[in-house]
Amino acid sequence: MSITFTKTVLFLAVTFLVAAHARAQSDAAERQKLAGTWEGWVVEGDGSQTSQRHMRVGEVIITAAQISAKDARSVSMGVGTYKLAAAGSTKTIDATGTGGPTQGKTYRGIYKLEGDTLKWCSGNDRAQSRPAEFKTNPGNGHFLMILTRKK
Repeated sequence: MSITFTKTVLFLAVTFLVAAHARAQSDAAERQKLAGTWEGWVVEGDGSQTSQRHMRVGEVIITAAQISAKDARSVSMGVGTYKLAAAGSTKTIDATGTGGPTQGKTYRGIYKLEGDTLKWCSGNDRAQSRPAEFKTNPGNGHFLMILTRKK
């Protein structure tokens, strides 16, 4: 084995470890931004008009490790874990139920955080695709939540 080959392999290994560490720090920082208690609505269309409100969401609690939700009557909508990623400028969130009515189901979505407003568009557990925009598409099983951070 040549010294040049060994140096190249060592360089690639160090580069990989540095990049993995940077991704882990970025993920932790993003999870911290999302952490909190949220309330809001499942909306129709792109949610630009309050008349398009569909269903009140009692609260969504996001921690660094999990998400839980209750409806407007404080009935559990489920609890689960989530994974974050970025695909270009689009941020993705995949939530997988670990308890309650969502147990074993995965919801692939996109999200946008603007101050204390979280837009989260997701497919239901039977959706064939991840939403490409922040807009409902009942035919594909997509729904949009617009949530506000509780102070």
